[in-house]
Amino acid sequence: MSELNTPGELPRWRGRDAVRWAACRPAAWARPRWGALALAAAAAAAAVAAPEAFGAAHYGLAAVQLYWLLRLPGLTLVTAPVLAALLVWRVEPQAAVPAVAALLVCWGGARHRTGVRRRQRLLAANAAHGVRLPLPEPLAPLRRGLGGIASGLLLCAAAVPPQTRLLALAGVALLAAGVAARMRAGALRRGGQPVLRVLTREDEDARTWVFAADDHAGRRALFSCPVDPEPETPSGLRDDGLRPALLFGAPCEGAELLLLSADSEGGALVDRAAGPVRPA
Repeated sequence: MSELNTPGELPRWRGRDAVRWAACRPAAWARPRWGALALAAAAAAAAVAAPEAFGAAHYGLAAVQLYWLLRLPGLTLVTAPVLAALLVWRVEPQAAVPAVAALLVCWGGARHRTGVRRRQRLLAANAAHGVRLPLPEPLAPLRRGLGGIASGLLLCAAAVPPQTRLLALAGVALLAAGVAARMRAGALRRGGQPVLRVLTREDEDARTWVFAADDHAGRRALFSCPVDPEPETPSGLRDDGLRPALLFGAPCEGAELLLLSADSEGGALVDRAAGPVRPA
């Protein structure tokens, strides 16, 4: 296991750079809630305007699209136009227009969110001044995404009769999320990653909060995420105060990260983000 204090000249994520990163966040209009409301309104309009044109599969597709909007905005950039084209082709205009408008709201919000993520990654990489290092060894076997892939495949396999089409849609949604999570986790392991010195603190809900390296009072958290300790890492004792850590990876909403810190006895602690990064 690499020692936390070597090398000692790794770049710090200083307050001025951290403030610029924190200021780069999605606009209020791009929040997924608006896409969810638009999809709900479109479903209600379709039920009134053309109830015979929409069946359970159509509403299932709307639910899957909403799930991807929340979890995989990048995938929404592809699925929303495809679904809109299918609606224009197969559904009567009075029912298709509200649904296409809702999908346009989803697509616009997803495009804005993915653009913000790219800018956040660039700001974090610039703060690292080009310093990139491989993840500390040893690393546990890569299991991220396997649960979603297995669940998705099981649901798809169970959805053979036509009446279980909704199971297939749920299976596809889970499968896509699992594959995406596995790809992000695998990308973190390949090659060097931007490295920044930060401060971290855990709360009572097992979330880790990340602060700028010079925010010794812990006044402004940058983001939080749940973490999975690497099983090969000595457990040690965790303290409740701020502690220095190395952040591997470029943080953004939903990013895959790894934190290397020290416990209260000086032993190494390796934590991998176990859920989406949430800006504070």
